[in-house]
This record gives sequence, structure tokens and C-alpha cells, in this order.
Amino acid sequence: MARTDERREPNERGAGERGVAPGVYRFGAHRVNWYVVTGDAGERLTVVDAGLPAHWDLLVDGLEELGYDMADVAALVLTHGHPDHVGFAERLRKTGVTVYAHEADRNLLESGGGPIPRDLLRNLWRPRILTYFVGQARGGAASIDPVQSFEPMVDGEVLDVPGSPEVRHLPGHTPGQCALVLDDRGVVLAGDALATTDLRRRDGDGPQVLFIADDHDLSRESLARLEDLGEVVLLPGHGEPWAGEASEAVRLARER
Repeated sequence: MARTDERREPNERGAGERGVAPGVYRFGAHRVNWYVVTGDAGERLTVVDAGLPAHWDLLVDGLEELGYDMADVAALVLTHGHPDHVGFAERLRKTGVTVYAHEADRNLLESGGGPIPRDLLRNLWRPRILTYFVGQARGGAASIDPVQSFEPMVDGEVLDVPGSPEVRHLPGHTPGQCALVLDDRGVVLAGDALATTDLRRRDGDGPQVLFIADDHDLSRESLARLEDLGEVVLLPGHGEPWAGEASEAVRLARER
């Protein structure tokens, strides 16, 4: 049964609020986004990222609100291997859904998202980060089931899944961080390669590189692979959608 308004968690979205681009729907809660993409004919679906384990019911209930069910999910594509993006991935895989991810994040996927990122630990003194961390823990970030198997995806590949996303490898946040480009819809599903909110403070809106990264310099350099996309709707793993020239998003992110 679909959730009632009274049962909704903070930042959880109802069906009418989810549509963020043609055939793309935004899901998530507690400042974490993940998405559902329809195929050209609208019958089958690709889930992009897997939130936290506690988000499973959001998927089931949200699909029902949109007129779908779990049998309509054909694929799960993971932009990277951090816990807040891998949460229910193994549970979905066990239903028969094929999981795609970049090989460079295999260690993260097979270890349930890996250790807590050092940049997050260094910022726990900030009230907003501490609140975020507690929310992650309550959502099950400390008990992610390892992803037992996945199909490796490579830079430049157009995946044979609903929506036909093109993979752009943007290492830095993690070694296997990728963005997914829906060229015919002008959409970039950025994962954590780009965010539109600074989780550390309230005045941090707009395209930016997250403060959490394996390699901060590489995170900024990798963004060059998005500059040629023209006018886009940027859908980040954290923050609100942003519309404009991809090159402008990259410029703003590098300035910050």
C-alpha cells in the first residue's frame, strides 16, 4: 500500500513531485536522491542508484503510485559504490534485476559501500553533517548487503537498459564514479560527481564538487567530460535539480 502523507519521512516526495524530466522520476529522503527512468515506450524501468536500505519501501510504494510494480524494473545502474547509493542494490538484484556499475568500484560494492569516507569523519563536528550522519545510520548505512555480482560498465558505453543511458566515467569522488547521460532527453544523472547542495552549510546551493572525495583534484578535472553536453537538466545525488549549460555547471563547480 502506498504511504500516506502522515507517514512520509523528511524530504520524501510524493508521485506528483517526482517528475523532474521527461520519463525521469526523483526518489529519496534525507538529502539523498536516486531516480527511476522509463524506457522509450514507458513499459520497463531503470533504477539509478539504490539509496539506503530503508528506502526499499519508497521504491515499492513509489512505483505503485506511478502505475508500475517491481516486475517492471529491468535494471539497476549504480553511479558509484558509496553506502547511500548502494543501499538496497543487493536486495533488488536478488529479485532478478541486473545491476550495472564501474569495475573500479568493485571493492566498495563487495564490501557494502566500504568504510566511512575520511572527509565525512573530519566534518562530523559540523551540526549539519552530524545530522546527516545520524540520518544515514538510521537508514541502514552501516549494514549494507554486499553486491554479490554486477555487470561492469565502461566509459562511453550506451547501456542496453530502459532509457539507454551513456556512461561517462568521472573518477575522483570514488574510483568508479560515473555520470549517466540521457542524450535524447537532455538529462545528466550525475551521482556524486556534481552536487547542488553543500551538506555542511545552508548557503551552499548550486553546482559544486562534493567535499567528500578520494581525490579532490581528480574530481574537478573529470568534470571536463561533461562540458560538451550543452543545455541539460542536472540531476545530482544530493541537492535539487539544476537546468542550464553543462559547461556553466562545470565552471561554477570548479569556482567553488
